[in-house]
Amino acid sequence: MKKITSLLLALAILTGSMLALTSCGKPKNDGAEISVYLGERVYDFDPTDYYVDSNAEQVMSLLFDPLFTIKENGKLKCSAADDYDVDKKENTITIELRETYWSDRVRVKAEDYIYAWRNVLLDPNNANPAASLLYDIENAVEVKNGNKTVYELGAVASDTYEITITYRDGADYKQLLKNLASVATSPIRQDIATAITSGYWSKIVNTAVTNGPFMIKSVDEEENSFVLARNEGYHQKLDIKNPTKIVRPSQLVSFLTAGEGDKALTYSDIEDKTVFYMSDASLADRAENKKKAIVADDLSTYTYVFNVDNPLFAKKEVRQALSLAIDRNAIIDAITFGKAATGFLPDTVLDTRTGKSFNKKVDDLISASANVAKANELLSGVDFTGLDKNFTLTVNGDEESLAIANIVKTAWESLNAGFKVTVKTAGVISTQLNSESVKAPIKDSELQVLVNNAARGDRDFDVIAVDWQMYSTDPFVALSAFSDKFSGCGVELPAKTKFYASFGGYNDETYNALIQSAYDETDKKERSEILHEAEKYLVDSAAVIPLVFNQSFAFMHKDISKVDFDGLGNVVLTDMKQRKYEQYLD
Repeated sequence: MKKITSLLLALAILTGSMLALTSCGKPKNDGAEISVYLGERVYDFDPTDYYVDSNAEQVMSLLFDPLFTIKENGKLKCSAADDYDVDKKENTITIELRETYWSDRVRVKAEDYIYAWRNVLLDPNNANPAASLLYDIENAVEVKNGNKTVYELGAVASDTYEITITYRDGADYKQLLKNLASVATSPIRQDIATAITSGYWSKIVNTAVTNGPFMIKSVDEEENSFVLARNEGYHQKLDIKNPTKIVRPSQLVSFLTAGEGDKALTYSDIEDKTVFYMSDASLADRAENKKKAIVADDLSTYTYVFNVDNPLFAKKEVRQALSLAIDRNAIIDAITFGKAATGFLPDTVLDTRTGKSFNKKVDDLISASANVAKANELLSGVDFTGLDKNFTLTVNGDEESLAIANIVKTAWESLNAGFKVTVKTAGVISTQLNSESVKAPIKDSELQVLVNNAARGDRDFDVIAVDWQMYSTDPFVALSAFSDKFSGCGVELPAKTKFYASFGGYNDETYNALIQSAYDETDKKERSEILHEAEKYLVDSAAVIPLVFNQSFAFMHKDISKVDFDGLGNVVLTDMKQRKYEQYLD
């Protein structure tokens, strides 16, 4: 749920006693190796994947480099792109790539981005709402819905290190450029992605390559640990004399203790220098040390999603009542960091017309306080004949997710309808890959698997908890995920007669028409008004229950500095410093 922003260039997940991981014999200018504390493990290193955990999105922002980044002031800045030129008459954007390298020392090429966009994000067989980031590229929607081939997409590698994009008539090219700052639009190497026939390249660390500031250095399956280190070819030549010129730290070592009997880190470990940065903490530790944390608003909303195939949740009044019964203020009191969700879109989503928060000066769509009386009133008019009022709420097994689930379970079971709620903890799924090229054990988040399957129509849950990623500051990107042909979940092939809407199955003709109208609208003010109407309709329909506008937080020792956040809420670690770091290298 929370976006766990760790100062993590190295991630180590230790299931036994905590070990101090240090390095000796390193040259002085090699950079610091800093002990930090990370929350949950990430099992997949594909930047375009359908992530429902903000922690995973954060890790991807450390490992992968999109063409652009958005600064904390909201301004666009080149990242993997060196420069770009816009021809408004021809509706084209030409982007020149800077010299930058993959972690295996292969230079990043234009074709790596094009492959990720047209063969992964826009593949009709690949369900992912992040596809909407590209919908202003000519023919992108048609490609995603199987009506045109990937070779008709208006984005090509016009030269080895040059991308030419043709944007559709009426599109806001400035917003398209900002969409390309999302880590979900990062490149993928075709030779790597297609080397393993089962498509598991990103789950096997030895085969995954990254183009961001950090790379996956090593993995120890016995200790359930992995290490990230500086990518020496990030935004610079490989033979650079000063390896810290672009990315200062060499690597960070992060502890995660999990399982019964393991020691849990507390804020005192910061003071004792066991770790220098903690990106997660127990609920008690958060409350006690709240004022000592650094906090930033995230670009995601912690959300409960209904399976509307369940006849109980097919009834709008039931969904509405369950939302009304929740005291979101009580949730924030329990978890400390975050804001009570007053709509679906958090404050970090912007009005493209004004550049300010989309919901600034707009009435709240959701009350932060519970309205049990109204909830019971709605339920009194529902015919429950033949409906099973026992259902399951599936959540991650971390303390925060379970605390929220128990608050909600109590609220729901106290309603007059007589609901019985079972909280189910999603764990880790282990399988054995036996492809022609690789034989290896594979681990994955059960929650991630449930969502990926649901996006193709196989919904094995009643209510499920996810961090709903906004992907972009553009409200259209997030809201389109609940429409039919704009959801990013593709179309049933080969018939092309059925669109896969949001993974919960919500599909409403009125809402679909609103999103289509917003897509067609060229006037920014009119478009903004349509999207406001769409969010209100979505919340009124209670297709999902927004609970918390997520925040990133961390506790940090005074010896650590130069930690920044970008305009999408991601922590930026490239210039992170540790005072007198040399004394820790031995």
